[in-house]
Amino acid sequence: MNHTYTHPAFYMKLLHTFVNTGEMPDVQYCADDALVKYLAETMRDVQLKALVQSDVIAARIFVDTMAQFIQLFLQKAAYQQQRCSFEKKQIEEAAQWSIIKRRDNWQALVQRIDESHREHGFDNLFYSHELGQNEGYKNNALWESMLNDWAGSIDWMLAQRKRELIDGRRKLQDMQLRNNLTSAIHYIKQHGIANERFYQAWALMGGRWNVLEYERLQQVVDFQRRYPILNKITHQMGRTADPLGQKSIGYTTGSIGQMEHASQSDITGISMGHDLTSLLPMEWAQFMDDDMQDIFLQKYVTHRLQTFGYESHSINAARNLHKKPARPLGPIIVCVDVSGSMMGEPSKIALSLMMQLCEMCERKQRDCFLIAFSVTATPIEVLHDRAQLLQFFHRKAEGSTDARHLMNVMLQLLKSNARYAGADVLWITDFRIPLPEPHYFSEMEQLQHDGTRFYGLQLGMAENHWTRHFDEMYKIEDVKMEIR
Repeated sequence: MNHTYTHPAFYMKLLHTFVNTGEMPDVQYCADDALVKYLAETMRDVQLKALVQSDVIAARIFVDTMAQFIQLFLQKAAYQQQRCSFEKKQIEEAAQWSIIKRRDNWQALVQRIDESHREHGFDNLFYSHELGQNEGYKNNALWESMLNDWAGSIDWMLAQRKRELIDGRRKLQDMQLRNNLTSAIHYIKQHGIANERFYQAWALMGGRWNVLEYERLQQVVDFQRRYPILNKITHQMGRTADPLGQKSIGYTTGSIGQMEHASQSDITGISMGHDLTSLLPMEWAQFMDDDMQDIFLQKYVTHRLQTFGYESHSINAARNLHKKPARPLGPIIVCVDVSGSMMGEPSKIALSLMMQLCEMCERKQRDCFLIAFSVTATPIEVLHDRAQLLQFFHRKAEGSTDARHLMNVMLQLLKSNARYAGADVLWITDFRIPLPEPHYFSEMEQLQHDGTRFYGLQLGMAENHWTRHFDEMYKIEDVKMEIR
């Protein structure tokens, strides 16, 4: 197989081209690629083509469903490739054998190849005869021909196994795609769900539609309502301007007092609703009980949860608003802490904000990198690595946090890629992270001088030694950490 076709981005481009233009892959050009053939077969469905080109929701569902299949297929194909790597190494070693080693070992080698590849096109009888006839093992051309046929047998076997992977999953995947398209679209229309709200919960589902799972995940999305600061951060990351910088954006300095409606004081009564911030203790008990969650979800969907009513006001800190020119649409780098200390609500808040930012970037076609970090740091290009993004939303928080890995990846990205020069960088973490060596902060300061802005969202009440190194630090203190 041409190795050009083994990267997810190649297949994702085929999907996006199809939903945008209706153009299907050239199967003849990719004749040896079982996955391309399957995608082309799927895209030949006339009804599917009409649906995904006329309905943005259907297009999104199609791309994400197939992206999950692509990711799974490539993982299994990579495993098969790894299993064959030992044989490939043996071919390289056999190519360097001396004449004496050929003489002493060619029979055993031919037998070993035959045992593995008798059904994959290797001609054991031919090579046994030719290599043994008149010291044929000395013939370099014949020896090279045998090794090439050996390599060809391996490639044939890999191609066959990939076809078997496709055939083994084809029926289930086709059913999954049809269910996602019909059931999800029907649910959206029935409940009048806005596209953007659907996208955020759907992105957490891993390409598999299920009503109960969707409603459960919608609770994660609804953290945006519980914490309005998430919308504020998204807006901050989404600062825009025309190419001349003539438009302006708001920024804040100083502090003043501002009267706001208080969310939890002066109880006036009990009512029915779905405000998760005002639930009665008995409703929270149902939510925390795995056996009762279905009942809780049903009551949530029908707005029949028992909630406290409040009536009061409070004085909260506000900011003086100023205006200054903004720059053109720029890139965003979001660094999300996935260590064990983020388990519980912090992880849900991080996911909710990340989804909001992803949707904003997709809507505005802004470059965006996601860096998931704990003991390691893994960068994902959001608009181009959709399968990896979906995989990220299903990983569990675990491990400790090493800032150096994150900062090495982040700084390398900012300094080596012109597309990300002057980016807005957001860290989402509890900031229970030991400070790294001073030179890291020197590099950050230089980048800030060149236009890069660093923002932080601190989840929890831990002492934060990082604040002075960031342009602005947001905080959500009232979060519940999961006890392990």
